[in-house]
Amino acid sequence: MDARFCRNVLPLVARVAFLIVDPCLKETLEHVNQAWVKHSQDHLNLRASTAHDMQILIKTCLMPLALKTQNDSLAFVHELKKEMHADLKYIESLEKEIDELKSDKAKFSNMYDMVLQECVSNDVMCSYLHSLSDLDAHAELQCLYLHKIKECECLA
Repeated sequence: MDARFCRNVLPLVARVAFLIVDPCLKETLEHVNQAWVKHSQDHLNLRASTAHDMQILIKTCLMPLALKTQNDSLAFVHELKKEMHADLKYIESLEKEIDELKSDKAKFSNMYDMVLQECVSNDVMCSYLHSLSDLDAHAELQCLYLHKIKECECLA
């Protein structure tokens, strides 16, 4: 690699990598660019790239990117775990509420059955009492009829 490549292409690669990771890294990107420009100005003689130049590139461009990416990743995982925990608690509360509703439904169903049996029983009882009442009225009429017949026999 020649020095022109290092000065022109590698900062562009670093800039694109930073923008892919986080478009809000303007300040960090400017810092990396300043460090690279300073390094490039110190080495204006167009000599071939050395291992030292590569180490500087790694320290100024790639390591900050790697650290920022790792920190962002850890923060993301932490927030994701918190959200998943909150979602799990919410699901558990919904399951508890569903269980309570099922229990209430069973209680209501039992109460409904008892009320229905009581209504049927009361309806049967009303019908029975009504028929007894009808029988009493009929019996009373029969008694009156017999009484009238006896009166008539006494007159004859």
